[in-house]
Amino acid sequence: MNRNISTRAIVLLFLLVLPLWSSSCFAQNDRSAKDWGDALVKWDTRCSARGCLMQTDVLRGESGNPPDPKDFHEYVGINIALERKTQQPAYFSFLIDPNAQHDQGVFIAFTRSTKEGNSWKMNIDPDGATRLSFAECNKDSCAARVPLGLVEEGKDSRKMNLIDKFLNSDTLLIHYMKNGKPYRTMVLLSSFKKEYQRVLTSEFASPIGK
Repeated sequence: MNRNISTRAIVLLFLLVLPLWSSSCFAQNDRSAKDWGDALVKWDTRCSARGCLMQTDVLRGESGNPPDPKDFHEYVGINIALERKTQQPAYFSFLIDPNAQHDQGVFIAFTRSTKEGNSWKMNIDPDGATRLSFAECNKDSCAARVPLGLVEEGKDSRKMNLIDKFLNSDTLLIHYMKNGKPYRTMVLLSSFKKEYQRVLTSEFASPIGK
């Protein structure tokens, strides 16, 4: 079986599951996407003289079988390092199950949401899906690292500024392959936007130690 998967196929897969994600995450008691983002995605920020590191871990999506919340391999980690001097990203990194197919890397895409009646509809970003290669894998995770948060144009990637995507999108979609099976996760970005603004206005507002 050919386990390679194209970027176009990933985009189609994202489009197929978007209605399921929308209805399952946003159509309960008319709660807003921002409320869900704050409740489901928590960011931990640690700062030093050099800058701040924003971190979160999100339990992977069901993807045909439910995840085990007690197994840390079932979580997708996101690390964002911000330089104090420039107030810009030093890097983004995405930490994935170490048993993911190494040659496939991880695909990411972004969406914007619009409300329709009592539910939300997600529209995938025109840039579509982008493949990020794993820089390294160990017993704990496989890591895809993006220096400066700037994705370069490539065969399976689009040129993009990740901090702009995180700030101007509602959700991040993550896809990886393991044993020939696709695994998908959705990360709501509203809580990131709040924490990012807090870092800029509070942590970076005055010199360290003041």
